[in-house]
Amino acid sequence: MAHSSNSNDIINEAKKTDLPTYTIRQISNLYKLPASTLRYYEDLGLLTDVVHTASGARIYNQSHIDRLGGIMCFKRTGLSIAKIRQFYLYEEHMEDHAHDISQMMIDHEQDILNQIEELQNDLVHIREKVRYYAAVEDAIKKGEPIPEWHQFFANEKNKNENNGCKN
Repeated sequence: MAHSSNSNDIINEAKKTDLPTYTIRQISNLYKLPASTLRYYEDLGLLTDVVHTASGARIYNQSHIDRLGGIMCFKRTGLSIAKIRQFYLYEEHMEDHAHDISQMMIDHEQDILNQIEELQNDLVHIREKVRYYAAVEDAIKKGEPIPEWHQFFANEKNKNENNGCKN
């Protein structure tokens, strides 16, 4: 089976090193990102040292996979692209920016902890909804009146207090 010149370029570039290499399609599939996002990250300087073949195909290596793992982690946890870019710029000159990196990560850690707390509060509310709508379904099946939201939780609280251990 003949390879296109694009495939040949990639194969030839891969032979120059013993390390595995990846196409933009492979990286795109791996991270479920459009190729345009990978090109954008390269334009921003988030992905550096990407090899371009004579035909313009991009060749990625393990360092790009490692970097994308960090970028995706930062993005999932709410760090803006501008801050991600700043982080990697600081990292290039770590000796001069160790404190800046440390402070950025401390601030981001606190932001994540705040997000987790908000999500835990939201989860409590969602769990209440699950219990309430299960009770609504049960009432409908039994032909009973549908419980009122606030009355349902007042009744639930009373049941829990009455079933609790007494000293």
